Amino acid sequence: ATVGGIVSDATSALIPGVTITATNVATGIVISVISNEAGAYQFASLQTGTYTITAELPGFRTQTFNNVTLGISQQVRLNFALQVGSVEQEVQVTAAADLTIATTSASVGTVLPEYRVRDLPLGGRNVMDLLGTTAGAGPTSGGPGLEGYFSGGRLSMVNTTRDGFVVSDGRYNFGAFSATFTSPDLVEEVRVITANVDAEAGRGSGQVQMVTRSGTNRFRGSAFWTNRNSALDASNWFNNFNGARKNYENRNQFGIRLGGPIIRNKTFFFFLVDEQRDIFRETFVGPVLTEQARQGIFRFFPGVDNQNATQISPTVDRSGNPVKPANATGDLQQFSVFNRDPFRPGFDPTGFMQKVMLSRMPLPNDYTMGDGLNTAGYRWTRRINGLELNQGNGYDINRDQINTRIDHNVNASHKLSFVYTYEHDLNNAENAGIPQWPGGYYGDNYKWPMVANFSLVSTLSSTVVNELRVGYRRTKQYSWAPFFAGRQSESEETGEKGKEAYALLPKSNGVPFGVVTTLFPNNFMFWAAADGATRVQTSPLETYGDTISFTKATHAFKVGGEVRTGRSNAGNDSNFYPLASLGPGGAAIQGIDNIAIPGLTGNNQTTARNLLTDLSGSINQIAEAFDLRSSKDLVFRGYDQGVKFRRRDHRNKEFSGYLKDAWKVRPSLTLNLGIRYDYYSVPWEANGLFGRAVGGEKGLCGISCGAPTVIELVGKNSPNPGRQIWNDDWNNFAPSFGLSWSIPWFGKDRTVLRAGYGWSYPGNPMFGTAIRDVAGSVPTVQAGSTNTGLFHTQAAYLSLANISLPIPLQYAPLQPVPLDGVRNDVMQGAADNRVTPYVQNF
Repeated sequence: ATVGGIVSDATSALIPGVTITATNVATGIVISVISNEAGAYQFASLQTGTYTITAELPGFRTQTFNNVTLGISQQVRLNFALQVGSVEQEVQVTAAADLTIATTSASVGTVLPEYRVRDLPLGGRNVMDLLGTTAGAGPTSGGPGLEGYFSGGRLSMVNTTRDGFVVSDGRYNFGAFSATFTSPDLVEEVRVITANVDAEAGRGSGQVQMVTRSGTNRFRGSAFWTNRNSALDASNWFNNFNGARKNYENRNQFGIRLGGPIIRNKTFFFFLVDEQRDIFRETFVGPVLTEQARQGIFRFFPGVDNQNATQISPTVDRSGNPVKPANATGDLQQFSVFNRDPFRPGFDPTGFMQKVMLSRMPLPNDYTMGDGLNTAGYRWTRRINGLELNQGNGYDINRDQINTRIDHNVNASHKLSFVYTYEHDLNNAENAGIPQWPGGYYGDNYKWPMVANFSLVSTLSSTVVNELRVGYRRTKQYSWAPFFAGRQSESEETGEKGKEAYALLPKSNGVPFGVVTTLFPNNFMFWAAADGATRVQTSPLETYGDTISFTKATHAFKVGGEVRTGRSNAGNDSNFYPLASLGPGGAAIQGIDNIAIPGLTGNNQTTARNLLTDLSGSINQIAEAFDLRSSKDLVFRGYDQGVKFRRRDHRNKEFSGYLKDAWKVRPSLTLNLGIRYDYYSVPWEANGLFGRAVGGEKGLCGISCGAPTVIELVGKNSPNPGRQIWNDDWNNFAPSFGLSWSIPWFGKDRTVLRAGYGWSYPGNPMFGTAIRDVAGSVPTVQAGSTNTGLFHTQAAYLSLANISLPIPLQYAPLQPVPLDGVRNDVMQGAADNRVTPYVQNF
């Protein structure tokens, strides 16, 4: 926060040499400045809190403003009018608690002070949920943060900071979001700016600014525990309809905080431990086969489709007993799906379907799903020990978090501050794998976000203040499929349950693969989770900044710069662990149709054929991915060569600089003038594996423009370091202008007019899907698409018994895809002249 103003006497003559003192009521820290030849003074950097501000000069009465409460980045104007008298005589002035009239910033927003953050009810104790209560912000989403728009702009244009350092996610565009959990016990104030007119606050038209609590001269602390239990919740309509118990949830949030002095009036500490445990038990219905169907016996009523107990013309009741529909042309019939097709005479000859799948399949107890006679459901209570979302922004999670802040006043001229937050989460996650049958295998999801920052504020003279800032934010998340569960890093060994699940996988030439059936695709293991189940990402951000503030006459200048180096080293299993989807493949099914079996409808025919392909292990297609590992080694490698997921190490650099002036034209009029410059480098891949079409955007046209699309590697560490996925944008200059005028006609300092206009450049897209799709996963750099591998089918019969891995490669690295080759790849690219978007606020 900054405080400045003009010192004058009773005749409005300006007074230089006045000592202005700001005393922090909570810590006792005293800071002094002296008014200059124009009678102006400026406190360039004050910690948030409540102050007593005093003006003293021999021959004049001392004037004091009490209870001056300063918030995050607040700009306050306090003018002193000294009266002739002795220093011992004092004039006391009590400032308004929110200093609404005295604030000189032209930016528009909402301030949530400590008492509001503390007192407003929060079901999840997440401060970010309060953002939805502010004007101009969108509604809250299903997880922490907002969704939709923020003051008319995209959420990606919101800059979220704590203590001046970015705390938003390092990979995904969550916008108004904090990578570490932010509880009411952690922050002292939240400021939401929906129309930014300030050269100092860049990287977005919207700003969410928070400040960490700090210690004071008094020891203060609290212990907290909140519990959310489903015993106090209502059940849902479907549970009531099915006579099922409501889902059970027991969430406990607990912790302790303490702050106080290490050395009174000099060194202070704050410490917070924040924990959460969440256990969820839900009623879940998983797909299973009926007792007859798992023997290969298909049942049906002639002339009608099989329907479960909840459909219009059910063929079973709720207990699974056959019910003849009125329009059926005959009684219940059955036939064996085996010994009708020459390629599929019986059960899977490898024994996988019987020994692994069917042996773990429970008998049905719910006939409200499937067709009732052959496919049904198994209703059971599924336990989830913390549920993380796909991108690491879940609410119902298990969390361990520690926070600390140390403030040290070296002397009257130098102040140090250090803030640290570390979090460790271990949970289940849908994308990692949650079983649909009892006794199945769970995947694991680990998360380790961390924030640390250091600042040094130095008063170099009565008119010059320097602030040095260094910060580090890291988001780190590892999600492991069930057969890799129990490990926290790539170097660790898989846990016992993970080894047990891995042993069940079928293998071909030493390569394990998943099996996705048609009638019960996910079962004791979440097989489809092979598409992205295992994913790892570490996304650090380093920040280095410095700001110099100085006053000259009635001008309060501030000039600053910041350098940021960002990175996201991530990988995911997009079928590097192959996936075999069961089905007819190239050998059409024979002997199951309404000619061979009179009265068999089209839908029943499809179900019967699916039953045959599932039980016989007939493969429709295989998905497997291959990848390059370096621009210097142009060879596709797959699981058999140790490549278990696609990995890209995205990098970028940013620089910003600004100059602004709070010009006190008159005691009642302040002009805020500024210019900001932002440079966002074009992202690159550390191993030179960013690809684009030769010729840039024109090369995307492909054979339609006369020649197949050819991919080249571009950017740093590639064979073409002078080319990039798009061109540099160097002219991101953002002016800002604002005024604050205390209108004299309605009483002194009772009405203020504020107006402003400014630009803001929000920056590049995040490292997640945007950059990945445009440059990191282009065809012929990766053999496969963004989320899946190459699809292999063959004209001859393919099954679990004759599968051969790895599958044949369909094209060579960086070579045009043959015209008669795979046609299902998607290619994206960026416009060559892409520029950084900007927003105008006024």
